[in-house]
Amino acid sequence: MKVTLSIIFFLCAWQITAQDADIKSKIDFFNSKIVKTERGERLAWLDSLTRITIRNSDLKYDSIVRQTISFAISLDSLSLATKKLADLIGFENNYKSRPEEGLKLFKTYEEVLNKGTDFGSIGWMYLNAADSYYFTDDIDKSLELYEITKTFALKAKSKGLFAYAELYTGYNQSHLGKFSESSISLKKAMNAFSKLKDTFNILSAKNALSILYSKNAFYKEAEKERNEAIELAEKTNNNTSLVNLYFNAAQDYKKTNDNVKQIINLKKSLLANSNSDFVLAIKPVLISSLVKAYAENDSLSLAKTNFKEFEKLYRKNTTEKNRNLYVDAKKTLLFFNKDYQNALIYGKEFLKLEKQKEGYENIMNAEIFLSKVYEALGDNYNSNIHLLNHYAIKDSITNVQNVKSLVYYQTLYETEKRDHQIENQQASIGLLNLENKNKRQFIIFGSIGLVIFFSLVIVLRSRKNLKERQAVQEAFSQNLISAREEERTTVARDLHDSVGQKLMLLTKITRTNKNNELETLSSSSLEELRTVLRGLHPPAIKDLGITKAIEALVNEVDSHTDIFFTNDIENIDNILSNDNALHLYRIIQESLNNIVKHANAKATFVNIEKVKKQILVEIKDNGNGFDFSKNTKHGAHFGMKTLKERAKIIRSKLDIVSQHNQGTVIKLVIPI
Repeated sequence: MKVTLSIIFFLCAWQITAQDADIKSKIDFFNSKIVKTERGERLAWLDSLTRITIRNSDLKYDSIVRQTISFAISLDSLSLATKKLADLIGFENNYKSRPEEGLKLFKTYEEVLNKGTDFGSIGWMYLNAADSYYFTDDIDKSLELYEITKTFALKAKSKGLFAYAELYTGYNQSHLGKFSESSISLKKAMNAFSKLKDTFNILSAKNALSILYSKNAFYKEAEKERNEAIELAEKTNNNTSLVNLYFNAAQDYKKTNDNVKQIINLKKSLLANSNSDFVLAIKPVLISSLVKAYAENDSLSLAKTNFKEFEKLYRKNTTEKNRNLYVDAKKTLLFFNKDYQNALIYGKEFLKLEKQKEGYENIMNAEIFLSKVYEALGDNYNSNIHLLNHYAIKDSITNVQNVKSLVYYQTLYETEKRDHQIENQQASIGLLNLENKNKRQFIIFGSIGLVIFFSLVIVLRSRKNLKERQAVQEAFSQNLISAREEERTTVARDLHDSVGQKLMLLTKITRTNKNNELETLSSSSLEELRTVLRGLHPPAIKDLGITKAIEALVNEVDSHTDIFFTNDIENIDNILSNDNALHLYRIIQESLNNIVKHANAKATFVNIEKVKKQILVEIKDNGNGFDFSKNTKHGAHFGMKTLKERAKIIRSKLDIVSQHNQGTVIKLVIPI
């Protein structure tokens, strides 16, 4: 054993030719002690040697720490072995960019080391192993290990370790599209790091939140969160965080087609990287992105200069990741240099590489690139194939993002709604207590006029507060209705601009290729989409005016039901604002829908007329009728409540008169 160790550490010391003499002297000293000592004393000297060579490849840190781990286990010193293993896995992940090597180490020693009692060190081992799974794209396994990390963090009462696990869990949840869960995890981590006054990780959490917002195309929210982080990072000279913050800003500006700001932020990221304590492994990503940005911004000379620098980096480290970056930059440079044949070769390789990784956003970009190359080569057939592939992926991603974004905001809305209900309940309890107190005071001091006076004041103030709360509730309901209209408009516009345009393109291509079956299918799909869009946001109001839009609405309902509709509608165009016209349209639409669904009517009459400074709207049917006050009291007619809220928004008076088997009359008076 002594001979083997002496050979190992003699070789380590021999290869350190460029290190500071003082460090070399210490290493020689430690090596001599290691050779001459045994068991616990030798382990202590090994530990000291790992400390002065820590995370330094030139000093053979990884070889030394591996020997230390094995020797510590042989002496049953599991705590030290676990600490060293956790650090070595992190070294392989973050310094050597070899997470697969970190996983090998973890799988080799996990069964032995997780039986120890140093829960903090075990937690750090699982945390770094979870990172290894994350970097090798096994996200589910990564999340599983972060949960194990939290368990050991609680046992060790380590708030810092728990905060790290929460932060990295948030990263993974965002990667999986669990945006609401990710937001909660990241904010928990941010609060925890704030209590620990850990500026670096506060910045990490803020950066992750900005990335989460960007994934959902909330670029303003992302920019706000990121700018706060940049300001904090600049104050603390945290160049490591600035590298990521500026790079993510550049990615957002690329998505919003602001190439100038994209290039500025890439340069800032490179500068921060060069000023950091160690040059991060992200440098090839930055240079590759800069090559593409310059090429796309008609700066080919700068693109070529940066590509030469990237080639030097690539020759030093020809990993699979760097090959992807190289091919991506090369294809872009060739395309803008009009070397389309070679651009096609690299474009195909890039698509193949990305399909192996299943990076859908990059696959989408690879498809549109090949479409442009084929178009430049005059091959419209292959250009259209890749264009359709691009839009198919884009629509899929957009739909998933929209759904997840809606889920995210729905979760936030439900949380705020629940908090609001709790506040209302607390306020109601307080009000009841106050009323009981007033009654007791009235009984006890009923003969005293002064007490009666003050009791009256209290009651009046209570009523005023109640009215104010009712006003706030009404404003909330009205804002919710307005938000729903804005959301419908946004969704309708997005569907029209994305799916609608692609269906039109598909119809055109199938018509050109004389594929009758596909043309019929695409045309019918396009018509169905237009029907959905009309329901989400009626374009007739803008195109034809509110009068024609209402007439079209009545006629459409008439054509699809057995109810006999008649109408007498005067021209009210250009009287109401666009928003008020839309609310009037929705009121009539909801009323007609209620008649069709619930009234069992034979005939319906819609009348709209201008009288002096008012618009009078009357909708009358001869259906079953209902007890309006009873139904609204028990919340059965949510649609009727929505009518009343919309009527309040346009400052109009709404009356609903209905009796059982006597039909229903809805009257709306709108001041103009």
